[in-house]
Amino acid sequence: MGASKFIQQQKEIYKHLKPCHCPALNETVHFNSTGLNHILYNRRRPRSHNEQHYRAGLIPHITEVIEKATHAIEVTKSTDPLVITWSIQHAVIDTKGDKQTVKVILVKEGAGKVYFLSVMAKRNNTNGEKKVRKNLEG
Repeated sequence: MGASKFIQQQKEIYKHLKPCHCPALNETVHFNSTGLNHILYNRRRPRSHNEQHYRAGLIPHITEVIEKATHAIEVTKSTDPLVITWSIQHAVIDTKGDKQTVKVILVKEGAGKVYFLSVMAKRNNTNGEKKVRKNLEG
């Protein structure tokens, strides 16, 4: 079974992403197949349909987050070889007009380039409030 039309469209958007500057790291971030594979797979196994669509739907926001994030959280994954990851985030407007915080993970191996690795939306609002539906009926 092939990928859905939506996934194919998102793959094309990803493949056309150009390197962009990240002020939080003062580095240029590059894109390769590892980032796209991480969106669609987890440990070489396909993510669930819903997870693939959720992550792929965030692809159009990746460069906005990278270019507008003002700080990064750094984590050293290993020292031999040196692998550093950074977590950056920024609030974006989704397709429904709602504001959501999108988190991007970047990685650098040794003295190499910084690459995009993953994207996800923060699950709750930044102030901890939950959206509550009010019953307007008497």
